[in-house]
Amino acid sequence: MSVTTEGLWFPPDDPAVSRPAVRLFCLPHGGADGAVFRPWQNMTGPGIEVVPVRLPGRGARMAEPAERSVVRLGERLAEPVSRRAGGLPYVLFGHSMGALLAYELGLALQDGPRPPAAVVVSGTVPPHVPRSTGTMHLLPDTDFRDRLGGLGGIPPELLAEEEWLELFLPSLRADFEAAETYRTRGALSSAVRLVALGGADDPAAPPAEVARWRELGTDVTVRIFPGGHFFPFESTAEVLALLSDVCAVR
Repeated sequence: MSVTTEGLWFPPDDPAVSRPAVRLFCLPHGGADGAVFRPWQNMTGPGIEVVPVRLPGRGARMAEPAERSVVRLGERLAEPVSRRAGGLPYVLFGHSMGALLAYELGLALQDGPRPPAAVVVSGTVPPHVPRSTGTMHLLPDTDFRDRLGGLGGIPPELLAEEEWLELFLPSLRADFEAAETYRTRGALSSAVRLVALGGADDPAAPPAEVARWRELGTDVTVRIFPGGHFFPFESTAEVLALLSDVCAVR
């Protein structure tokens, strides 16, 4: 695996999954590293390799500037994902900002020799729907921090820590800018299944708005789970059961 391509985007192969039947690429939410999905490997169905995606501006790639465009990030990531799939069936899963990136990757890869079997978008409104939360990335620091606190997922003590904010706020702003400025280039073809997941109490992606993902695909499923914006980490067993079912359809 090349250090300059796949080695940047993905951790080394997991020895616990020696002969995977399908690969599940997991794209993180704003400010997060793909490592948040690492525990999922021991909770998924047999034959599924969970592949966390490492994005610039966080984790092992903290020294790199975060990308401010979903389209540019998709352009950089499409070929590494295709190669890392290694000829196996694969599914793209993304949460919040990562969901928009998963969708963009689906568009980029759907006409290639091996499109994704499915794209699973979680915790975000579709890119053609105006956001009820407005434009967060342009807010002053204090307001931006308060809005982050309202979404949950970041402990209040971290949001009150000035050193933490100084380190992570630029990447968080870049991720929100990428999500809030992304506009779709079209709908997924019938070759790619689209699954949209939402939290029943998510203020950033209300269920009625999540349902509008039906307008961006031919084969679309919408599922709502208990929880707020970070429901995949609250209703984890239920979400992973659905992902296991999606990965089993090849």
